[in-house]
Amino acid sequence: MQIKYLGQDKFQIRSKDLEIKFDGNVSINGFDFPGPGEYEKAGVIINGIADGENNTIYVLKIEEMNVCHLGKINHAPSEDEAKQMGDIDILFLPLGQEGSADVKTASKIISRIDPRIVIPMLYDDLSEFKKSEGVVDGETDILKIRRSDLPEDERKIIILNNQ
Repeated sequence: MQIKYLGQDKFQIRSKDLEIKFDGNVSINGFDFPGPGEYEKAGVIINGIADGENNTIYVLKIEEMNVCHLGKINHAPSEDEAKQMGDIDILFLPLGQEGSADVKTASKIISRIDPRIVIPMLYDDLSEFKKSEGVVDGETDILKIRRSDLPEDERKIIILNNQ
C-alpha cells in the first residue's frame, strides 16, 4: 500500500488496482461513499462513524490493516466511538488548523485510539507536536507499507510532505 498526502485533510491510497481517496468523504476508484454506515467495495471494508459533531470518522480495512481518517475532529473520540473504530494501525490525525485538534487534544486522541502509526494532517506548523511526541525523524513524500512493516511495540509518527 502507498499513502500520499494531498494537503488539508486529503489523502490518496493506492493498493493493488485500487485508488482510495479521502477528500471530505471516501471514494474507491471514483465511487463515493455517503457518510456514516458500513460498506464494502472491491474487498475494502468501510465503517463510517458519526461523531455527533457533523463529522464522519472513517475506518477502512485495506491489505489486512485498519486505516482511520478522523475528518475534522477537535476532541478525543468517546469511549463508544473508539470501541466502534476497533484496533487502528494507521491514523490520519487532524492537527492545528481551525476546527481540528490542538497539541494537547491530539495527545488525548492518540492515547485513546492507540494507533501503531500516526500521520498528521490539517497542519501549518508541527514543531510543538514534534516536541510533544518526541519526533526527530524527517519527512517523506510517500509512505509505502505492508502489514509486516507495522511497528510492534512502539508508535511511529510519520510526516508526509504535501504532494
